[in-house]
Amino acid sequence: MSGAVTVVALIHVKPGMVPAQLEAFREVSPLVHAEQGCELYAAHVAEDGGTIVMVERWASRADLEAHLAGPAIARLGELSAGLRSAPTDMYLLDPVPLGDERKGVLPR
Repeated sequence: MSGAVTVVALIHVKPGMVPAQLEAFREVSPLVHAEQGCELYAAHVAEDGGTIVMVERWASRADLEAHLAGPAIARLGELSAGLRSAPTDMYLLDPVPLGDERKGVLPR
């Protein structure tokens, strides 16, 4: 994997705790958005109502690794204590362009 890194992270939240977990993301997102290499850091709630899907893009693997070891994620861990039902599933993705060059790949 070279260049920009796209990440999809599945955050498994205990019943009734999604609003609190989203509030934790709201608190840290300005810090994350200011981190070197952050191109996208966006939350989505899955239809199951208990999973938050984070879609992220980082300019490089080094930027992602710095993010994961940085103060914003440490703070997120503090704020998330007791809210999660399982460990986070994190996927690092390589783009596979398909068809139309604007519709077949995530925009940059």
